[in-house]
Amino acid sequence: MSIDQLSRSLWQKAGHNRRAAFFGCFVAGYLGHLYAFTNLIPNSDGLSRVFDLQQMTVSGRWFLHYASALNNFTQMPALIGFLSVLFLSLAAALAVDVLGLRSRALSALTGAVMALFPCMGYTFLYMFTASAYCLAIFLAVLSVWLAREGRVRWLLGAVALALAMGTYQAYATVAIALSLLAVLVRVLDKESSFRDTLNFGLRLVGYLAVGAVLYYVILLVFLKVKNLELLSYLGMDAAAEGYPFAQLPSLILECYKQAIAFFFLPGSANGFANLFMVLLDLLALVLGLAALWAVFSRRGLFAETWRPIGALALLALLPLGMNFMQVLSPYSAPTPLMKYAFVSVYLLVILALDRADGLEELGKLRGLLPSGMVWCALLLLFCLNTNNLLYTASAQAHRATESYATRLLARIESCEGYEPGMEIAIIGAVPADQIQSDIPSYLQVDHYSVPMHSVLPLNKHIYYYLNSWLSFPVEEPSEETMISISNSAEFQDMPLYPAQGSVQVLDGRVVVRMGEEYTPKSDYELAYENRR
Repeated sequence: MSIDQLSRSLWQKAGHNRRAAFFGCFVAGYLGHLYAFTNLIPNSDGLSRVFDLQQMTVSGRWFLHYASALNNFTQMPALIGFLSVLFLSLAAALAVDVLGLRSRALSALTGAVMALFPCMGYTFLYMFTASAYCLAIFLAVLSVWLAREGRVRWLLGAVALALAMGTYQAYATVAIALSLLAVLVRVLDKESSFRDTLNFGLRLVGYLAVGAVLYYVILLVFLKVKNLELLSYLGMDAAAEGYPFAQLPSLILECYKQAIAFFFLPGSANGFANLFMVLLDLLALVLGLAALWAVFSRRGLFAETWRPIGALALLALLPLGMNFMQVLSPYSAPTPLMKYAFVSVYLLVILALDRADGLEELGKLRGLLPSGMVWCALLLLFCLNTNNLLYTASAQAHRATESYATRLLARIESCEGYEPGMEIAIIGAVPADQIQSDIPSYLQVDHYSVPMHSVLPLNKHIYYYLNSWLSFPVEEPSEETMISISNSAEFQDMPLYPAQGSVQVLDGRVVVRMGEEYTPKSDYELAYENRR
Protein backbone atom coordinates (compact mmCIF):
# COMPACT_ATOMS: atom_id res chain seq x y z
CA MET A 1 0.00 0.00 0.00
CA SER A 2 1.38 3.42 -0.96
CA ILE A 3 1.59 6.36 1.41
CA ASP A 4 -1.25 8.09 -0.43
CA GLN A 5 -3.45 5.01 -0.21
CA LEU A 6 -2.69 4.62 3.48
CA SER A 7 -3.51 8.27 4.13
CA ARG A 8 -6.75 7.99 2.17
CA SER A 9 -7.70 4.84 4.10
CA LEU A 10 -7.06 6.46 7.49
CA TRP A 11 -9.03 9.54 6.43
CA GLN A 12 -12.02 7.41 5.43
CA LYS A 13 -11.86 5.30 8.58
CA ALA A 14 -11.91 8.43 10.72
CA GLY A 15 -15.46 9.12 9.56
CA HIS A 16 -17.26 12.40 9.00
CA ASN A 17 -18.14 13.07 12.64
CA ARG A 18 -14.71 12.34 14.06
CA ARG A 19 -13.16 14.62 11.48
CA ALA A 20 -15.71 17.33 12.23
CA ALA A 21 -14.97 17.11 15.95
CA PHE A 22 -11.22 17.13 15.36
CA PHE A 23 -11.19 20.17 13.11
CA GLY A 24 -13.87 21.95 15.13
CA CYS A 25 -11.70 21.56 18.21
CA PHE A 26 -8.45 22.42 16.44
CA VAL A 27 -9.69 25.60 14.76
CA ALA A 28 -11.67 26.86 17.77
CA GLY A 29 -8.88 25.96 20.17
CA TYR A 30 -6.16 27.63 18.16
CA LEU A 31 -8.11 30.83 17.50
CA GLY A 32 -9.64 31.02 20.98
CA HIS A 33 -6.33 30.60 22.79
CA LEU A 34 -4.10 32.32 20.22
CA TYR A 35 -3.06 35.09 22.61
CA ALA A 36 -1.74 32.54 25.11
CA PHE A 37 0.13 30.72 22.33
CA THR A 38 1.90 33.85 21.12
CA ASN A 39 2.82 35.43 24.47
CA LEU A 40 4.60 34.37 27.62
CA ILE A 41 2.11 34.99 30.44
CA PRO A 42 3.48 33.66 33.73
CA ASN A 43 1.58 33.14 36.94
CA SER A 44 3.39 32.58 40.22
CA ASP A 45 3.78 28.83 39.65
CA GLY A 46 5.35 29.38 36.24
CA LEU A 47 8.03 31.83 37.35
CA SER A 48 10.52 29.13 38.27
CA ARG A 49 9.65 26.89 35.35
CA VAL A 50 10.92 28.53 32.22
CA PHE A 51 12.88 25.30 32.17
CA ASP A 52 11.75 22.54 34.50
CA LEU A 53 12.10 18.76 34.37
CA GLN A 54 8.64 18.37 35.95
CA GLN A 55 9.78 15.85 38.51
CA MET A 56 6.51 15.70 40.41
CA THR A 57 6.47 12.21 41.85
CA VAL A 58 6.15 13.77 45.33
CA SER A 59 2.76 15.14 44.20
CA GLY A 60 1.66 11.78 42.81
CA ARG A 61 2.33 12.78 39.18
CA TRP A 62 4.88 10.14 38.26
CA PHE A 63 4.22 10.36 34.49
CA LEU A 64 4.35 14.17 34.22
CA HIS A 65 8.10 14.23 33.59
CA TYR A 66 7.78 11.92 30.60
CA ALA A 67 4.69 13.70 29.23
CA SER A 68 6.51 17.04 29.43
CA ALA A 69 9.49 15.80 27.43
CA LEU A 70 7.59 16.58 24.21
CA ASN A 71 8.30 20.28 24.68
CA ASN A 72 11.85 19.76 25.94
CA PHE A 73 10.80 20.83 29.47
CA THR A 74 10.81 24.45 28.30
CA GLN A 75 8.04 27.05 28.19
CA MET A 76 7.56 27.52 24.47
CA PRO A 77 3.98 28.78 24.00
CA ALA A 78 3.78 28.23 20.23
CA LEU A 79 4.91 24.60 20.41
CA ILE A 80 3.03 23.81 23.61
CA GLY A 81 -0.08 25.43 22.17
CA PHE A 82 0.11 23.32 19.02
CA LEU A 83 0.63 20.08 20.95
CA SER A 84 -2.14 20.95 23.41
CA VAL A 85 -4.72 21.65 20.72
CA LEU A 86 -3.65 18.53 18.83
CA PHE A 87 -4.23 16.32 21.90
CA LEU A 88 -7.54 18.04 22.65
CA SER A 89 -8.66 17.55 19.04
CA LEU A 90 -7.85 13.83 19.21
CA ALA A 91 -9.78 13.66 22.48
CA ALA A 92 -12.76 15.38 20.84
CA ALA A 93 -12.71 12.94 17.91
CA LEU A 94 -12.87 9.99 20.31
CA ALA A 95 -15.44 11.69 22.55
CA VAL A 96 -18.02 12.02 19.75
CA ASP A 97 -17.43 8.35 19.02
CA VAL A 98 -18.12 7.44 22.66
CA LEU A 99 -21.22 9.64 22.64
CA GLY A 100 -22.37 8.16 19.36
CA LEU A 101 -23.14 11.58 17.86
CA ARG A 102 -24.75 11.44 14.42
CA SER A 103 -24.85 15.13 13.50
CA ARG A 104 -21.74 16.49 11.83
CA ALA A 105 -22.55 20.02 12.98
CA LEU A 106 -23.04 18.98 16.61
CA SER A 107 -19.83 16.93 16.44
CA ALA A 108 -17.93 20.05 15.35
CA LEU A 109 -19.58 22.04 18.14
CA THR A 110 -18.57 19.33 20.63
CA GLY A 111 -14.96 19.80 19.62
CA ALA A 112 -15.25 23.57 19.87
CA VAL A 113 -16.81 23.39 23.35
CA MET A 114 -14.10 21.00 24.56
CA ALA A 115 -11.42 23.39 23.28
CA LEU A 116 -12.94 26.62 24.63
CA PHE A 117 -14.39 25.53 27.97
CA PRO A 118 -12.88 28.19 30.29
CA CYS A 119 -11.19 25.64 32.54
CA MET A 120 -8.90 25.12 29.56
CA GLY A 121 -8.01 28.81 29.74
CA TYR A 122 -6.85 28.28 33.32
CA THR A 123 -4.77 25.36 32.05
CA PHE A 124 -2.95 27.60 29.57
CA LEU A 125 -1.97 29.95 32.38
CA TYR A 126 0.20 27.00 33.44
CA MET A 127 1.81 26.93 30.01
CA PHE A 128 4.85 25.04 31.28
CA THR A 129 2.71 21.96 31.76
CA ALA A 130 -0.28 22.58 29.45
CA SER A 131 0.65 20.12 26.70
CA ALA A 132 1.20 17.35 29.26
CA TYR A 133 -2.18 18.09 30.85
CA CYS A 134 -3.91 18.05 27.46
CA LEU A 135 -2.20 14.73 26.77
CA ALA A 136 -3.71 13.52 30.05
CA ILE A 137 -7.18 14.62 28.89
CA PHE A 138 -6.65 12.69 25.67
CA LEU A 139 -5.51 9.62 27.61
CA ALA A 140 -8.58 9.85 29.86
CA VAL A 141 -10.94 10.00 26.86
CA LEU A 142 -8.93 7.27 25.10
CA SER A 143 -9.29 5.06 28.16
CA VAL A 144 -13.10 5.17 27.96
CA TRP A 145 -13.03 4.68 24.19
CA LEU A 146 -10.86 1.58 24.58
CA ALA A 147 -12.62 0.07 27.59
CA ARG A 148 -16.01 -0.19 25.89
CA GLU A 149 -15.34 -3.55 24.26
CA GLY A 150 -12.81 -6.39 24.12
CA ARG A 151 -10.62 -7.77 26.92
CA VAL A 152 -7.36 -6.44 25.55
CA ARG A 153 -8.88 -3.00 24.83
CA TRP A 154 -10.38 -2.98 28.33
CA LEU A 155 -6.97 -3.61 29.85
CA LEU A 156 -5.36 -0.98 27.62
CA GLY A 157 -8.06 1.44 28.75
CA ALA A 158 -7.07 0.86 32.38
CA VAL A 159 -3.42 1.51 31.47
CA ALA A 160 -4.36 4.73 29.64
CA LEU A 161 -6.32 5.88 32.70
CA ALA A 162 -3.34 5.18 34.97
CA LEU A 163 -1.10 7.25 32.69
CA ALA A 164 -3.64 10.10 32.69
CA MET A 165 -3.78 10.08 36.49
CA GLY A 166 0.01 9.78 36.65
CA THR A 167 0.16 13.05 34.71
CA TYR A 168 -2.54 14.85 36.72
CA GLN A 169 -4.89 12.99 39.04
CA ALA A 170 -7.78 15.40 38.45
CA TYR A 171 -8.35 14.08 34.93
CA ALA A 172 -9.71 10.84 36.35
CA THR A 173 -12.95 12.82 36.55
CA VAL A 174 -12.94 13.23 32.75
CA ALA A 175 -13.00 9.45 32.41
CA ILE A 176 -15.67 9.08 35.10
CA ALA A 177 -17.98 11.71 33.57
CA LEU A 178 -17.54 10.39 30.04
CA SER A 179 -18.22 6.84 31.26
CA LEU A 180 -21.53 8.00 32.72
CA LEU A 181 -22.46 9.61 29.41
CA ALA A 182 -21.43 6.45 27.55
CA VAL A 183 -23.85 4.41 29.67
CA LEU A 184 -26.56 7.02 29.04
CA VAL A 185 -26.04 6.48 25.30
CA ARG A 186 -26.91 2.82 25.85
CA VAL A 187 -30.02 3.79 27.83
CA LEU A 188 -31.18 5.95 24.92
CA ASP A 189 -30.49 3.19 22.40
CA LYS A 190 -33.64 1.14 21.83
CA GLU A 191 -31.54 -1.77 20.56
CA SER A 192 -29.70 -2.05 23.88
CA SER A 193 -31.34 -4.28 26.50
CA PHE A 194 -31.28 -3.81 30.25
CA ARG A 195 -28.80 -6.66 30.69
CA ASP A 196 -26.50 -5.30 27.97
CA THR A 197 -26.59 -1.81 29.46
CA LEU A 198 -25.98 -3.08 33.00
CA ASN A 199 -23.04 -5.21 31.89
CA PHE A 200 -21.63 -2.26 29.96
CA GLY A 201 -21.90 -0.03 33.02
CA LEU A 202 -20.22 -2.61 35.24
CA ARG A 203 -17.51 -3.03 32.62
CA LEU A 204 -16.71 0.70 32.79
CA VAL A 205 -16.83 0.73 36.59
CA GLY A 206 -14.36 -2.15 36.58
CA TYR A 207 -11.90 -0.48 34.25
CA LEU A 208 -12.05 2.75 36.29
CA ALA A 209 -11.26 0.80 39.47
CA VAL A 210 -8.42 -1.18 37.87
CA GLY A 211 -6.96 1.97 36.31
CA ALA A 212 -6.99 3.79 39.66
CA VAL A 213 -5.38 0.83 41.46
CA LEU A 214 -2.76 0.54 38.73
CA TYR A 215 -1.98 4.26 39.08
CA TYR A 216 -1.49 3.90 42.83
CA VAL A 217 0.66 0.77 42.56
CA ILE A 218 2.97 2.47 40.06
CA LEU A 219 3.10 5.53 42.33
CA LEU A 220 4.23 3.38 45.26
CA VAL A 221 6.94 1.87 43.06
CA PHE A 222 8.22 5.32 42.05
CA LEU A 223 8.20 6.52 45.67
CA LYS A 224 10.09 3.41 46.77
CA VAL A 225 12.70 3.56 44.01
CA LYS A 226 13.30 7.30 44.50
CA ASN A 227 13.07 7.10 48.31
CA LEU A 228 10.42 9.84 48.44
CA GLU A 229 7.34 10.73 50.45
CA LEU A 230 4.23 12.46 49.15
CA LEU A 231 3.98 16.19 49.74
CA SER A 232 1.10 17.73 51.63
CA TYR A 233 -0.25 19.20 48.37
CA LEU A 234 -4.04 18.80 48.32
CA GLY A 235 -3.78 16.36 51.19
CA MET A 236 -1.82 13.77 49.18
CA ASP A 237 0.24 12.76 52.21
CA ALA A 238 -2.87 12.16 54.30
CA ALA A 239 -3.69 9.14 52.14
CA ALA A 240 -1.11 7.18 54.10
CA GLU A 241 -3.05 7.85 57.31
CA GLY A 242 -6.28 6.43 55.96
CA TYR A 243 -9.35 7.87 54.26
CA PRO A 244 -11.84 9.84 56.41
CA PHE A 245 -14.85 7.64 55.60
CA ALA A 246 -16.91 9.35 58.29
CA GLN A 247 -16.81 12.52 56.16
CA LEU A 248 -17.91 10.76 52.97
CA PRO A 249 -21.61 11.85 53.08
CA SER A 250 -20.64 15.49 53.58
CA LEU A 251 -18.01 15.25 50.82
CA ILE A 252 -20.58 13.85 48.39
CA LEU A 253 -22.98 16.64 49.32
CA GLU A 254 -20.16 19.12 48.78
CA CYS A 255 -19.68 17.79 45.22
CA TYR A 256 -23.26 18.70 44.38
CA LYS A 257 -23.07 22.09 46.09
CA GLN A 258 -19.91 22.96 44.16
CA ALA A 259 -21.48 21.89 40.86
CA ILE A 260 -24.53 24.09 41.47
CA ALA A 261 -22.33 27.02 42.47
CA PHE A 262 -20.08 26.57 39.44
CA PHE A 263 -22.92 26.84 36.93
CA PHE A 264 -25.52 28.97 38.67
CA LEU A 265 -23.90 31.25 41.29
CA PRO A 266 -22.01 34.27 39.88
CA GLY A 267 -18.87 35.06 41.85
CA SER A 268 -18.66 31.65 43.48
CA ALA A 269 -15.29 30.31 44.55
CA ASN A 270 -13.31 28.28 42.03
CA GLY A 271 -15.55 29.26 39.14
CA PHE A 272 -16.03 31.97 36.55
CA ALA A 273 -19.80 32.30 36.28
CA ASN A 274 -21.44 35.65 35.60
CA LEU A 275 -25.07 36.50 34.87
CA PHE A 276 -24.65 35.70 31.17
CA MET A 277 -23.31 32.22 31.97
CA VAL A 278 -26.13 31.60 34.47
CA LEU A 279 -28.71 32.44 31.79
CA LEU A 280 -26.93 30.15 29.32
CA ASP A 281 -26.88 27.35 31.88
CA LEU A 282 -30.57 27.76 32.62
CA LEU A 283 -31.24 27.61 28.89
CA ALA A 284 -29.03 24.52 28.67
CA LEU A 285 -31.07 22.91 31.46
CA VAL A 286 -34.34 23.59 29.62
CA LEU A 287 -32.98 22.46 26.25
CA GLY A 288 -31.41 19.31 27.66
CA LEU A 289 -34.52 18.21 29.56
CA ALA A 290 -36.82 19.06 26.63
CA ALA A 291 -34.63 17.12 24.20
CA LEU A 292 -34.45 14.09 26.48
CA TRP A 293 -38.23 14.20 27.01
CA ALA A 294 -38.77 14.34 23.24
CA VAL A 295 -36.47 11.36 22.72
CA PHE A 296 -38.12 9.28 25.42
CA SER A 297 -41.68 10.13 24.37
CA ARG A 298 -41.27 9.97 20.58
CA ARG A 299 -39.25 6.76 20.62
CA GLY A 300 -41.36 4.96 23.17
CA LEU A 301 -38.57 4.63 25.72
CA PHE A 302 -40.96 5.28 28.62
CA ALA A 303 -42.49 1.87 27.91
CA GLU A 304 -39.44 0.22 29.50
CA THR A 305 -39.37 1.46 33.08
CA TRP A 306 -35.66 0.85 33.55
CA ARG A 307 -34.75 3.40 30.87
CA PRO A 308 -36.18 6.57 32.51
CA ILE A 309 -35.02 5.33 35.92
CA GLY A 310 -31.56 4.63 34.56
CA ALA A 311 -31.38 7.99 32.82
CA LEU A 312 -32.39 9.83 36.00
CA ALA A 313 -29.81 7.88 38.00
CA LEU A 314 -27.04 8.72 35.53
CA LEU A 315 -28.04 12.39 35.47
CA ALA A 316 -27.99 12.42 39.27
CA LEU A 317 -24.53 10.79 39.34
CA LEU A 318 -22.99 13.17 36.79
CA PRO A 319 -22.31 16.07 39.22
CA LEU A 320 -20.67 13.60 41.58
CA GLY A 321 -18.61 11.99 38.83
CA MET A 322 -17.34 15.19 37.26
CA ASN A 323 -16.38 16.61 40.68
CA PHE A 324 -15.10 13.37 42.18
CA MET A 325 -11.78 15.03 43.03
CA GLN A 326 -13.50 16.45 46.10
CA VAL A 327 -14.00 12.86 47.25
CA LEU A 328 -10.56 11.69 46.14
CA SER A 329 -8.89 14.71 47.75
CA PRO A 330 -11.08 15.41 50.80
CA TYR A 331 -8.80 18.00 52.41
CA SER A 332 -9.03 20.67 49.72
CA ALA A 333 -11.44 22.29 47.27
CA PRO A 334 -10.90 21.54 43.55
CA THR A 335 -9.62 24.55 41.60
CA PRO A 336 -10.83 25.60 38.11
CA LEU A 337 -7.81 23.77 36.69
CA MET A 338 -9.22 20.55 38.21
CA LYS A 339 -12.75 21.07 36.91
CA TYR A 340 -12.33 20.43 33.19
CA ALA A 341 -14.69 17.45 33.51
CA PHE A 342 -17.51 19.97 34.14
CA VAL A 343 -17.60 20.36 30.36
CA SER A 344 -19.52 17.04 30.39
CA VAL A 345 -22.67 18.97 31.34
CA TYR A 346 -22.55 20.79 28.01
CA LEU A 347 -21.68 17.56 26.20
CA LEU A 348 -24.79 16.05 27.76
CA VAL A 349 -26.95 18.82 26.30
CA ILE A 350 -25.34 18.31 22.88
CA LEU A 351 -25.94 14.55 23.17
CA ALA A 352 -29.63 15.16 23.94
CA LEU A 353 -29.98 17.55 20.99
CA ASP A 354 -28.26 15.03 18.73
CA ARG A 355 -30.72 12.31 19.74
CA ALA A 356 -33.65 14.68 19.19
CA ASP A 357 -32.32 15.59 15.73
CA GLY A 358 -34.03 13.52 13.09
CA LEU A 359 -37.20 12.79 15.04
CA GLU A 360 -40.03 12.77 12.56
CA GLU A 361 -42.35 14.86 14.69
CA LEU A 362 -41.30 17.21 17.49
CA GLY A 363 -44.69 18.85 17.81
CA LYS A 364 -44.57 21.81 20.13
CA LEU A 365 -40.83 21.27 20.45
CA ARG A 366 -40.09 21.98 16.79
CA GLY A 367 -38.08 25.06 17.85
CA LEU A 368 -35.83 22.89 20.01
CA LEU A 369 -33.02 22.32 17.54
CA PRO A 370 -32.75 25.93 16.26
CA SER A 371 -32.73 27.09 19.89
CA GLY A 372 -30.02 24.55 20.61
CA MET A 373 -27.81 25.92 17.85
CA VAL A 374 -28.30 29.49 19.12
CA TRP A 375 -27.40 28.29 22.62
CA CYS A 376 -24.22 26.65 21.30
CA ALA A 377 -23.20 29.84 19.51
CA LEU A 378 -23.77 31.98 22.62
CA LEU A 379 -21.92 29.46 24.78
CA LEU A 380 -18.89 29.60 22.51
CA LEU A 381 -19.02 33.41 22.60
CA PHE A 382 -19.05 33.33 26.40
CA CYS A 383 -16.13 30.91 26.45
CA LEU A 384 -14.13 33.07 24.04
CA ASN A 385 -14.71 36.13 26.21
CA THR A 386 -13.84 34.35 29.46
CA ASN A 387 -10.65 32.74 28.17
CA ASN A 388 -9.33 35.97 26.74
CA LEU A 389 -10.32 37.84 29.89
CA LEU A 390 -8.11 35.37 31.76
CA TYR A 391 -5.21 36.10 29.43
CA THR A 392 -5.74 39.87 29.39
CA ALA A 393 -5.89 40.13 33.19
CA SER A 394 -2.82 37.93 33.57
CA ALA A 395 -0.85 39.81 30.91
CA GLN A 396 -1.74 43.12 32.57
CA ALA A 397 -0.46 41.82 35.92
CA HIS A 398 2.73 40.59 34.27
CA ARG A 399 3.38 43.98 32.65
CA ALA A 400 2.82 45.70 35.99
CA THR A 401 5.10 43.20 37.72
CA GLU A 402 7.83 43.63 35.11
CA SER A 403 7.73 47.40 35.55
CA TYR A 404 7.84 47.05 39.34
CA ALA A 405 10.70 44.51 39.29
CA THR A 406 12.70 46.64 36.85
CA ARG A 407 12.39 49.66 39.16
CA LEU A 408 13.39 47.50 42.12
CA LEU A 409 16.45 46.25 40.30
CA ALA A 410 17.42 49.81 39.37
CA ARG A 411 17.15 50.83 43.05
CA ILE A 412 19.35 47.91 44.08
CA GLU A 413 22.05 48.70 41.50
CA SER A 414 22.02 52.42 42.37
CA CYS A 415 22.27 51.79 46.12
CA GLU A 416 25.33 53.35 47.69
CA GLY A 417 27.99 50.72 48.25
CA TYR A 418 26.50 48.22 45.80
CA GLU A 419 28.94 46.03 43.93
CA PRO A 420 28.02 43.44 41.24
CA GLY A 421 27.89 39.94 42.70
CA MET A 422 26.86 41.10 46.17
CA GLU A 423 24.42 38.93 48.12
CA ILE A 424 20.94 40.44 47.91
CA ALA A 425 18.38 39.85 50.66
CA ILE A 426 14.87 40.91 49.64
CA ILE A 427 12.56 40.44 52.61
CA GLY A 428 8.81 40.52 52.11
CA ALA A 429 6.50 40.39 49.11
CA VAL A 430 5.08 43.08 46.87
CA PRO A 431 2.63 45.12 48.98
CA ALA A 432 -0.92 44.87 47.67
CA ASP A 433 -1.31 48.64 47.63
CA GLN A 434 1.64 49.17 45.24
CA ILE A 435 0.35 47.20 42.24
CA GLN A 436 -3.39 47.37 41.76
CA SER A 437 -5.90 46.86 38.97
CA ASP A 438 -9.35 48.39 39.20
CA ILE A 439 -10.80 46.95 35.98
CA PRO A 440 -14.19 45.53 37.09
CA SER A 441 -14.47 42.81 34.43
CA TYR A 442 -11.35 41.13 35.83
CA LEU A 443 -13.30 40.17 38.93
CA GLN A 444 -15.05 37.43 36.94
CA VAL A 445 -11.81 35.49 36.67
CA ASP A 446 -10.30 36.44 40.03
CA HIS A 447 -8.46 33.36 41.24
CA TYR A 448 -5.00 32.59 42.55
CA SER A 449 -4.14 31.13 39.12
CA VAL A 450 -4.94 34.52 37.59
CA PRO A 451 -2.75 37.28 39.03
CA MET A 452 -4.93 40.36 39.46
CA HIS A 453 -2.18 42.70 40.56
CA SER A 454 1.25 41.05 40.76
CA VAL A 455 2.71 37.65 39.91
CA LEU A 456 4.92 37.89 43.02
CA PRO A 457 2.71 36.82 45.94
CA LEU A 458 5.55 35.41 48.09
CA ASN A 459 9.11 36.34 48.95
CA LYS A 460 10.60 33.52 46.85
CA HIS A 461 8.76 34.62 43.71
CA ILE A 462 10.80 37.83 43.57
CA TYR A 463 13.96 35.77 43.19
CA TYR A 464 12.31 33.54 40.58
CA TYR A 465 11.32 36.63 38.60
CA LEU A 466 14.70 38.33 38.74
CA ASN A 467 16.49 35.15 37.66
CA SER A 468 14.22 33.60 35.07
CA TRP A 469 12.35 36.61 33.64
CA LEU A 470 14.78 39.51 33.93
CA SER A 471 17.87 37.28 33.55
CA PHE A 472 19.48 38.93 36.58
CA PRO A 473 21.56 36.27 38.33
CA VAL A 474 20.82 36.40 42.04
CA GLU A 475 20.78 33.61 44.61
CA GLU A 476 18.21 33.61 47.38
CA PRO A 477 19.97 33.61 50.78
CA SER A 478 19.43 30.72 53.17
CA GLU A 479 16.48 30.61 55.55
CA GLU A 480 18.80 31.21 58.50
CA THR A 481 20.31 34.30 56.86
CA MET A 482 16.91 35.78 55.99
CA ILE A 483 15.57 35.23 59.51
CA SER A 484 18.71 36.71 61.06
CA ILE A 485 18.48 39.85 58.91
CA SER A 486 14.77 40.20 59.59
CA ASN A 487 15.39 40.11 63.34
CA SER A 488 18.28 42.59 63.29
CA ALA A 489 17.91 46.10 64.72
CA GLU A 490 19.27 47.67 61.49
CA PHE A 491 16.50 46.00 59.46
CA GLN A 492 13.79 47.04 61.92
CA ASP A 493 14.90 50.65 61.59
CA MET A 494 14.55 50.61 57.80
CA PRO A 495 11.38 52.03 56.18
CA LEU A 496 9.29 49.91 53.80
CA TYR A 497 10.06 49.92 50.09
CA PRO A 498 9.94 52.18 48.02
CA ALA A 499 10.69 54.83 50.66
CA GLN A 500 14.17 56.30 50.82
CA GLY A 501 16.37 54.09 52.97
CA SER A 502 14.42 50.91 52.23
CA VAL A 503 17.39 49.62 50.18
CA GLN A 504 20.70 49.59 52.04
CA VAL A 505 24.02 47.78 52.14
CA LEU A 506 24.33 46.07 55.53
CA ASP A 507 27.24 43.83 56.52
CA GLY A 508 28.42 43.50 52.93
CA ARG A 509 25.05 42.56 51.40
CA VAL A 510 22.16 44.52 49.87
CA VAL A 511 19.04 44.42 52.03
CA VAL A 512 15.60 45.43 50.74
CA ARG A 513 12.77 45.78 53.22
CA MET A 514 9.51 45.07 51.40
CA GLY A 515 7.70 43.69 54.42
CA GLU A 516 7.63 44.02 58.19
CA GLU A 517 9.39 40.70 58.68
CA TYR A 518 10.50 37.54 56.89
CA THR A 519 7.99 34.71 56.71
CA PRO A 520 9.83 31.36 56.87
CA LYS A 521 9.05 28.83 54.15
CA SER A 522 6.72 26.01 55.06
CA ASP A 523 7.85 22.40 55.15
CA TYR A 524 5.87 21.92 51.95
CA GLU A 525 7.71 24.75 50.16
CA LEU A 526 11.11 23.45 51.24
CA ALA A 527 10.27 19.90 50.15
CA TYR A 528 8.83 21.15 46.88
CA GLU A 529 12.01 23.02 46.01
CA ASN A 530 13.94 19.77 46.42
CA ARG A 531 11.44 17.58 44.58
CA ARG A 532 12.57 14.83 42.28
